[in-house]
Amino acid sequence: MSTHRSPWPGTGRIAVALFAAVAVAAAYPWHAARGRWVLGIGIAVVAVLLARWRGLPLTTLLRRRVALNRGKRGERRARRTITDPRVTALLNVAAPQDDTDALPLPLIARYLDRYGLRADTIRVTSRDVGDPVGARERTTWIGLTFSAVDNLAALQARSPEIPLDKTAAVVARRLADHLRESGWAASAVEPDDIPRLDSAGSRETWHGIVQESGDHVAAYRLTPGHDLADLLAKVWAHPAPETWTALEVAGSGDDQTLAFAAAFRTEAQPGAGGPLPGLSPQPGVQRASLAALHPSSVQRLDGHAVVARDWLTRLRWPSSTARRSPVDATLG
Repeated sequence: MSTHRSPWPGTGRIAVALFAAVAVAAAYPWHAARGRWVLGIGIAVVAVLLARWRGLPLTTLLRRRVALNRGKRGERRARRTITDPRVTALLNVAAPQDDTDALPLPLIARYLDRYGLRADTIRVTSRDVGDPVGARERTTWIGLTFSAVDNLAALQARSPEIPLDKTAAVVARRLADHLRESGWAASAVEPDDIPRLDSAGSRETWHGIVQESGDHVAAYRLTPGHDLADLLAKVWAHPAPETWTALEVAGSGDDQTLAFAAAFRTEAQPGAGGPLPGLSPQPGVQRASLAALHPSSVQRLDGHAVVARDWLTRLRWPSSTARRSPVDATLG
């Protein structure tokens, strides 16, 4: 199961590159000094616009570097939308101990369009925490994010005050009831009940966040074209004291899209590349990426890509786990 995104530059970049090419052509004959200058500048502009580094446009990396340097003079936070109010309703979910622990992802995804309301995204987020002896404990949340603009007519039909938060809570409660009917433990939670990925007093670097404790937290996204099922097993087996993983779905039918993100808390400073094949770093936007990864976020994850209609049925996502690391299990 893999995701596919076009490697070609966006239409905006192509348009500017074509404009530069036309300017170069208009400078003919190029044997004049002015023409050679125009030619050189045009080639440089096209090269910068189309150049990519680790899958990201060079101009994007330059913009992030400037923003990060400016942000060191103050605190940088993820942007909040004000023209399109959004809200995320949260559930904590776990399977009975005597049952197979694999979340019913197709059932959950059906709540993208339910009861006349259309969710912008539905996200499953898991937090794995390890202890010194190798045991791992997982907590899983489901987040349903709704946009007021996308559901304006439905909200106005329910109340002239447009109670977006209450409406989202009702849909989440019905999903919880549906899960409980299938034997799952599901209950509503508040954002403050969920641990934060970032903490006060932390410092943002190009490749991660440095906590006051000295630990490093770094966010990653799914590399386009990589097999997600294979990657999940490797991410969950990766030796990190704390691991966050999030699977986000949006749309429906042939237009359904997927995004995956992960974050690791480590003692060592993260490197320039991803810790595993299939994970791409988020250089220069680590604080914003970690904020978007939190279950309560109303922002979409980066990297949404169209997937096959039945991909959810082939993906296994456990809601909870209490296990030993592969090394400890072998030695024990």
